[in-house]
Amino acid sequence: MQSSVENFKSRFFKCNDFEALTLDIFKFQAQHNNVYSRYLDLLGVNADDVKSIDQIPFLPVEAFKNHDVVTGNFVPEAIFKSSGTSGSTNRSHHRVKSLDWYHNVSQRIFEDQFGSLKGTKWFGLLPGYLERGDSSLVEMTNHFMSASGSDKNFFLHDYQGFNELIESSEKCVKVIGVTHALLDWIEGDLRPNSNRNLTIIETGGMKGHGDEPIRSEVHERIKSILPDASVHSEYGMTELLSQAYSTDGRFFEAPKWMRIIIKDTTDPMNQLERGRTGRVQIIDLANIDSCSFISTSDLGRMEEVENSNRFEILGRFDHSEIRGCNLLSVN
Repeated sequence: MQSSVENFKSRFFKCNDFEALTLDIFKFQAQHNNVYSRYLDLLGVNADDVKSIDQIPFLPVEAFKNHDVVTGNFVPEAIFKSSGTSGSTNRSHHRVKSLDWYHNVSQRIFEDQFGSLKGTKWFGLLPGYLERGDSSLVEMTNHFMSASGSDKNFFLHDYQGFNELIESSEKCVKVIGVTHALLDWIEGDLRPNSNRNLTIIETGGMKGHGDEPIRSEVHERIKSILPDASVHSEYGMTELLSQAYSTDGRFFEAPKWMRIIIKDTTDPMNQLERGRTGRVQIIDLANIDSCSFISTSDLGRMEEVENSNRFEILGRFDHSEIRGCNLLSVN
């Protein structure tokens, strides 16, 4: 089994054979992931009959709340947990076999799109994540700080100290922050120097701190106060080891080992054409040790450009507890 995993990883970053690698990982996880295997059985799907990507069923993301979604048996180096903003104590959890793998994947995605981490100074404005100690976002940011040679510059609400450290830095400054905290910082009484050249990466939304603005509005509000800043957005979740980034406030760019498929909200096997809104389903081949085929609770659509892997996130799917997850819960 380990030799198969190493084979997948050796093909992963080049990803010259996406469809073949995807089908190989599907068959591997269908055999060695008990939760996914049971889900396929409940759907009446025989893995040997799956010959193309569009025949692969996607595991409802809600399965991560009630099951250990793992491929094989291992002692995890970390267990990432979701924020649980709905007030529920039943949070999703992702058992991560190797933190080095997560670090390598996250760093490769970022550097492929934005350049080397070296020579930059990172700051994290992540209230609600930092206190928990089990956030994948905090783990990624912590790694970016280490890889870039930054100090551990995490902040909650000390905006004065935050501003002073940013102003004293001679390096290129990158700030990654949860949306509500970033807006509170730049629009409050202790706002930063408007002439400072920053890169700001927003993620996570408002988390109950006011109405949820559309992403382009967030970018506009930041740029109105920090006109020289570069503003990006990050799309990630507890259940995925890969991320996607947006530079225009609208479309996210997925790495080459991650593919977005939009399915009909009433028929999960019906793939929608580009430009139509549906449920976001994600192939993330980085999830070698969990499940690479996730049906999310997000609504989105693909860019209307042939062969583009760019996508929009438009909101949440209201009826997220779909039939497959309910079947898993009673078996």
